[in-house]
Amino acid sequence: MQISIDVGYSQTKALAGSGKKILFPSVKASIASDPTAGMFKHLGYRVKIRTFNEKREELVGEGALRSLTATTTLSRVKSEEIHDLFILTAAYLCGASGFTDIAVGLPLAYYRFQKQELRERLQKINAHISIDDGPEKYITISSVHVFPQGVGVLLANGLALAQAGKIAVVDIGYYTTDYLLFELIDGSPVPIPELCGSLDTGIHLASRGISSLYQEKTGSLAPKFLLNELTAGNKIFFDGKPLDLNLELNQVLRRNADQITQEVLSAWGKQADNISQTISAGGGTLLLSRYLSFPNITTPSDPVFANTEGFLSMMSYQEEGAGTT
Repeated sequence: MQISIDVGYSQTKALAGSGKKILFPSVKASIASDPTAGMFKHLGYRVKIRTFNEKREELVGEGALRSLTATTTLSRVKSEEIHDLFILTAAYLCGASGFTDIAVGLPLAYYRFQKQELRERLQKINAHISIDDGPEKYITISSVHVFPQGVGVLLANGLALAQAGKIAVVDIGYYTTDYLLFELIDGSPVPIPELCGSLDTGIHLASRGISSLYQEKTGSLAPKFLLNELTAGNKIFFDGKPLDLNLELNQVLRRNADQITQEVLSAWGKQADNISQTISAGGGTLLLSRYLSFPNITTPSDPVFANTEGFLSMMSYQEEGAGTT
């Protein structure tokens, strides 16, 4: 089975060769006993993992967001324990069982230095896993394909690539923004290496900004995942009363978009004048699209899954090529 998995700092996205898509927050938490003994529906996934030397049970996804023990990571090198938990969870939910081929991505800034280590570690994964009341399955990772973030966007669904000029890709994630500039040679996009890279400028800046404004307005610390609640359209309450943060939200999103736009255009310099098409992808695109000011912006059919769609195509191509040699 082939599965493309993008473990982001905010969300984990997975796409199976069958077309099945999985999306959940990249958050885990400890399992807490339910005082109502199951009277109410629980959110997220109760994940049980059994290997030859340990057993563990974690709450993953939506339910973990609301836990006092919610744990995520914004470190440059993701925690192996957390990362591999999300890989196994995503693979199981996509229907994996037995030998499984996966494709994953790394931000451009980390790709050269981490790709081999990541590949070798993931190829060692084999575990029995069950989620909620589902059956236990044995999953072993048989092959791992590691690609740079942003590259897969060109192969995402719903894109008609420009046939002249330069093509830009801006992939906005929670912690990083990857930018790539391609020139067209014989009708095919070829990256310009010195104009491709990563910025530690993502949606986390808007999250930090709205939390600061919440504190100024209320005098109290902001809830841990305030931005998630606001962008989901959920009402925010403080001291028993609704708290309107719409103006503040628009303010921080505009500022975030402006910072990303200026830093990326600065990296491209005069080459930005020759861009005929900018492909904007990633979860950040959904939040910032109306504030971005790159030349001729287009988006894939599903910006959130753009990388996973591309990674799956590239993995299939590589494995088909290997099978014919």
